[in-house]
Amino acid sequence: MISAYAPNLWLTTNMTLLFADYYAGLIGAGVALFVGIALVLSKRFHGRFTLDHHIGVQKVHSDPTPRIGGLAILAGFIAAWYFSTGEARTLLALIGLTGLPALGFGMAEDITKKVGVKWRLLATIFSGLIFTIASGYSISSVGVPWLDVLLSYSWVAIPFTAFAIGGVANSINLIDGFHGLASGTLMVIFLAFAIVYARVGDSTMVVVSITMLLIIAGFFVVNFPLGKLFLGDAGAYFTGYMVAVLGVLLPARHAEVSPWVSLLILGYPVMETVFSILRRQRDGHSPGAPDSDHLHHLVHRRWATPMSERLNIILDKNALTSVFLWGLPIGSLLAATFTNLESSQPLLLLGVGVLLYIVVYRTAYKAPV
Repeated sequence: MISAYAPNLWLTTNMTLLFADYYAGLIGAGVALFVGIALVLSKRFHGRFTLDHHIGVQKVHSDPTPRIGGLAILAGFIAAWYFSTGEARTLLALIGLTGLPALGFGMAEDITKKVGVKWRLLATIFSGLIFTIASGYSISSVGVPWLDVLLSYSWVAIPFTAFAIGGVANSINLIDGFHGLASGTLMVIFLAFAIVYARVGDSTMVVVSITMLLIIAGFFVVNFPLGKLFLGDAGAYFTGYMVAVLGVLLPARHAEVSPWVSLLILGYPVMETVFSILRRQRDGHSPGAPDSDHLHHLVHRRWATPMSERLNIILDKNALTSVFLWGLPIGSLLAATFTNLESSQPLLLLGVGVLLYIVVYRTAYKAPV
């Protein structure tokens, strides 16, 4: 016979274990939130160097806003690492240290506005190269026979992995245009990785994924819905680097998991980047040229703005744009949660995601303003 207090004992025990696993992430979230608020309150002292103004074809905010949210992310990351334990602590240290070039070049751009996208991308690729060499983890299979043969050689796998990490990190920077869009997408992606790592029994990576999610959550409070602090290039590249590394580690640590699972989870920002490059080439523009025809710009103009004006809802059109678009990464999360990790299903679901993106883009493009 089960005693009356057994359920309460079970809940207390599991909540204690949960806190023991994730208290480092909770501390990181608190530190990120505290530093984020401090940066907002002190902007009159550093704003000369750190404010992001509304001038630019891709800009949609109206008030000058600090773009050094990367400092809040870094502070939260350091705090979480300090209080973490075991293999999670080792991995966090490795990810943090190897990500410094991506963070540093991004921060240089945030302050000086003079570091080109090429140099920021190269710095992030270099971070990926250092991580791959230092950790021994790389992309050794993509499910394509002839390419898998090439990836069996380290001199191919290592630079391939570094370029993949740089590309994913750049994709997060690309979608960082509205209050909560990048940070909200990142939290969904980290949660998706945590779920998949839990499915394969990798408790260490579950802790690492949730820790990163909590750090972003601390920043998110300042970023959404009012947009008082932006990720900036440092924050976008550094957090993009984090999710890219988790994507590399998943099939590298668990050979039974299809490498397409990671790409499925990262689907929305990666698709946005690929389609943006193709669109710019079609229009005769440089692949890195800024424009205002990204999906988030279309959703903002065609749907979020009219809805915000007609319904007079609490969220303004900037934040509402992010709410619309969170549906895409949430769709990837659900797909990754229920797919067969060892089969071709993730590739099929990724194809469905691509078709969905195209449909949404064309619908938004043709919708009346």
